Amino acid sequence: MSWLLRRNMLPLHSNSLARRPLASPPPLLPAPLPSPRETHLWYVVPDQLKDASLLNQYMDLLSPCERQSVLRMNGERLQKGALLARALIGVDIEEKQRKTRNNILSLARRYFSPVEVAYLRTLADLESQRHEFIRLWTLKEAYVKALGRGFSGAPFKDFTIRLEASNSKQVTGESKSDASRIVVEAVDHPGILMNRWHFALFELNNSHYAAVCMERDVKDPADRENNSLKLEVWRTLPFVEDECVTETAAVKNIIR
Repeated sequence: MSWLLRRNMLPLHSNSLARRPLASPPPLLPAPLPSPRETHLWYVVPDQLKDASLLNQYMDLLSPCERQSVLRMNGERLQKGALLARALIGVDIEEKQRKTRNNILSLARRYFSPVEVAYLRTLADLESQRHEFIRLWTLKEAYVKALGRGFSGAPFKDFTIRLEASNSKQVTGESKSDASRIVVEAVDHPGILMNRWHFALFELNNSHYAAVCMERDVKDPADRENNSLKLEVWRTLPFVEDECVTETAAVKNIIR
């Protein structure tokens, strides 16, 4: 899937960017502007997009270098994914069924903090261990991107992501219903939380894990006191239709 994360922005419309508009496209109503403490996430499912004229229209949005990069991809499926990701300023998410060549704990010891590795070791079931690894990886990627740094600029081993329950104990196992927030702490300063971040972790279409990390507004008292992130999720077919799916089976909140 390809994803677009926007804050305080309206969806783009065909009359603003397209060079060759489709014949008689249905009009799109503008989505309401998000509040300052609200985040909207937009996604498109590549397999549901089979209109060649639409794909050509998206290709027109790319620069010549970006087009060449897309066309160098090996195979139609990879080309479509790269095209949609660039056309939407897409961000990566993780497939729930993603397989790894190496043992999960071996990967965790290489990339995760000692606290995270110890947590994964408490999970005897290998499938649960794999899912928790992917969730943690997704959250850590979201945090690094929110910092505006690459992997080398903020190594995963330098910070710990953990789920904290209302009684301030770490949440373990598959159930996250009692968790109140996702917190970050530096490995060099355990116990000192970096509290200026909102997190959300959720499933999309029962196939992918997605994580959002947004900086709190320190000037807004309500934002400082509120741990939850206001999130709206939209399924889009750019230039054709938008559908809010926040309260549907397409979105399953894990914690936010």
